[in-house]
Amino acid sequence: MKVLSAFALPSHRLAAPQRAAAGAHAPRSRELDAVRGIAAMMVVMFHYTVRYGALWGDPSAPFHATFGYLGVQVFFGVSGFVILMTLERSRTASDFVIARASRLFPAYWVAVLATFALLLAFPLPDRVLSWRQGLVNLTMLQAFVNVPHIDGVYWSLEVELVFYAWMLALFAAGWMRHARALMALWLALSIAMLLAALLLHRAVPTLASRYLLVDYSAFFSIGAAAYLDFRQRRVAPSTWGLFALAGVAAWLAGGLPGLVVAAAMVLLFALLVWRRAGLLNLSPLVFIGTVSYPLYLLHQNIGYVILRNLRAQGVDYGWAIALACVVTLAAATALTFGIERPAQRRLRAWRETRRLRAGQIDGARPQTTTDAS
Repeated sequence: MKVLSAFALPSHRLAAPQRAAAGAHAPRSRELDAVRGIAAMMVVMFHYTVRYGALWGDPSAPFHATFGYLGVQVFFGVSGFVILMTLERSRTASDFVIARASRLFPAYWVAVLATFALLLAFPLPDRVLSWRQGLVNLTMLQAFVNVPHIDGVYWSLEVELVFYAWMLALFAAGWMRHARALMALWLALSIAMLLAALLLHRAVPTLASRYLLVDYSAFFSIGAAAYLDFRQRRVAPSTWGLFALAGVAAWLAGGLPGLVVAAAMVLLFALLVWRRAGLLNLSPLVFIGTVSYPLYLLHQNIGYVILRNLRAQGVDYGWAIALACVVTLAAATALTFGIERPAQRRLRAWRETRRLRAGQIDGARPQTTTDAS
């Protein structure tokens, strides 16, 4: 299998033509961006309707996106897909680290500073800030040192970082050739732990939940398994087995809503593998997906400030939601194209330039294109 053979050796040992191909055949997928766009709007609408109303006793939303929180699980599925893509394109472990850091940190730093400044100017009743909290949040490691998030949505970044750490460790150890088997083992372990917790009427132990990601293994695995088949344009029989295990894990972790989202993700990713996801290629969804990471980082507390002030002035809830969406989308667009994309290009160009000077690329051109992550 071609994709698995690409993982058979550390990337720096691949031949130069293979390295070039890895960059050339991994353009940004509009369909994948559309999936991101769906996930982003699910989360935004959940916070602006269900969560906002619950926090401040305003039940008059024109609709309630009750299950919108599951958009985060969809993001985890997309992450599983693109992390394997990024690893395949990485020559060394440091390539992967720089690719992820250039993607995550510039936009995150600006979002933290913007949110912190806005909450100082327009405090929210249950959002008490300190300068120490703000500084620690800039590291993205606040959850690991028990410092509160400046914005509640940052909790998912902890989950992503743990997933990245595991994948980086497997890549560095040369075990990515066993990706399917390792995913099956992860899902089986997750199912066993979730089932034991259910039968014993106890929660999954905190360390296992936090560092083995048993509640989210289903979603990461669905995306990762789909990428393993992406080049072949078919879903292998073993992948269907992984999807079935993921469905069981999703059901045990999240009940029927978790199972439904896992099934929807299997369908979406299967269509993506088969190149049958053209219906997703809608410009509004693709655009929202393009700016989805900054939108995710910015929308919650900034949106709450906008909603509270507009509602206090008697603005209709529906119009308040629309205005909050416009403002946060505009901010996310500015952050994407003004900070995130330029920072990615410069950091990756800097990395490739250093390698060329060190004679590590065998004359290959620097690859500065933005990956699909």
